[in-house]
Amino acid sequence: MGFHERLKDAILQGEWAVGQQLPSIRKMMAREGLSHHTVVSAYTRLVGEGMLEALQGRGYFVARWSGLNEDLPILPSEAPMDPLFKLLQARPEQCKLGCGWLPLPWRDTDMLAKAIRKTARSGRSGLVEYGDIHGYLPLRKQLSLLLRQSTLIQVSPQQILTTLGATQALDLISRTVIRAGDHVLVDEPCSSNLIKLIRLCGGIPVGVPRLADGPDVAVLDRILQTHKVRAFFCNSTFHNPTAAGLSPKVAFEVLKRAAEHDFLIVEDDVYGDFFPGVRQTFAGLGDFEHVVYIGSFSKSLSASLRIGYLVCGPKLMESLLRLKLLTSVAVPGFCERFVNTILADGTYAKHTQAIQRQLMTHQQIAQKVLKEYGWEFEVQAQGGMFLWVRHPDLPDLADFIQRLESKGVLLMPGSAFAVSKEFKDRTRLNVAHLMPAVFDCLDVSVGA
Repeated sequence: MGFHERLKDAILQGEWAVGQQLPSIRKMMAREGLSHHTVVSAYTRLVGEGMLEALQGRGYFVARWSGLNEDLPILPSEAPMDPLFKLLQARPEQCKLGCGWLPLPWRDTDMLAKAIRKTARSGRSGLVEYGDIHGYLPLRKQLSLLLRQSTLIQVSPQQILTTLGATQALDLISRTVIRAGDHVLVDEPCSSNLIKLIRLCGGIPVGVPRLADGPDVAVLDRILQTHKVRAFFCNSTFHNPTAAGLSPKVAFEVLKRAAEHDFLIVEDDVYGDFFPGVRQTFAGLGDFEHVVYIGSFSKSLSASLRIGYLVCGPKLMESLLRLKLLTSVAVPGFCERFVNTILADGTYAKHTQAIQRQLMTHQQIAQKVLKEYGWEFEVQAQGGMFLWVRHPDLPDLADFIQRLESKGVLLMPGSAFAVSKEFKDRTRLNVAHLMPAVFDCLDVSVGA
């Protein structure tokens, strides 16, 4: 055990009382037989960890908060009951079978580290300066090219705004567009966070059933007969949680109704880069008067980077720019330059192609195993992360989900994706996390 660890342990064990002054650097060197660098490094690290306080001209003292037990709750006691909280805060040994992101081994951290070093060498100003409010222009040019190649969306860099992930994009749009009492359409099922965001802005979420080829147009028509709709938030590719897609016919029919009834389609395509080839989108039909498109690199690349973007028409862009300036100023410039680097040199394309192949393989294996155990799913996805499943013998999955949690396997209940329905018999599985060691946990006859 090094000196830093020994001194920290001594403080935690109470050998040095709160407020007590530690020996000077010189005295500690003599007492422990250590070098000047070792003692200074340990003291500095303990200051950074909140264990010590450095008082100018007086020395180092044990901090008042140094003895806090790390196991004490730091959030309200009800927070851990939220299924998403459980997944985000899960221990490394737990299987996050119900989460919405890729497993760590699927992330090419060596590639990320290499690209970070390359970015740091080429654009050091991005390490210290504010980024462009609109977004780093070379990145917006690369995004314009990426969209043209993968979706046939034709946009100029001026129509693209970078954001702190898709989460900020959804927040900016919601706060700009939604007013109290507005009826806002969403896919049903859909992300519970989106429902909460709409309600936070005063909107009234209304669910439109999601079918294999897109939103249920017949139900959409019935809703439009009785409600004035402000916006429709909709996944296009590998819908969360059903993995459904979007056909050209349904895309056209929904956009036609957006124009007729004057509502905005907020197209959330954060899973789009998992699709091989050119994918269908609402925005690809070219009507940015009635469509806002959202993309992100958090799902496919790194959640830590928090790089997303949106595409819209000039009128909405002006309002979104002002709100972004007010709430966050800009996306970190270094992160934008990093993404630009891997788009420009082809690294991102190679990375996503590898992920696409892995997901298609895992989908095939997962669907085969689930069918053998009697699970059912309406959408037989050819890729993407999700399966929206039910079992005919389990009308309510609550006990099953709890039983899996006791075995270290975490799922999201169907109710977490509900707008008006309960979905007690449903859950979302992430096939990327479905390893052979977990297969037997899905056998409902075991432990029943």
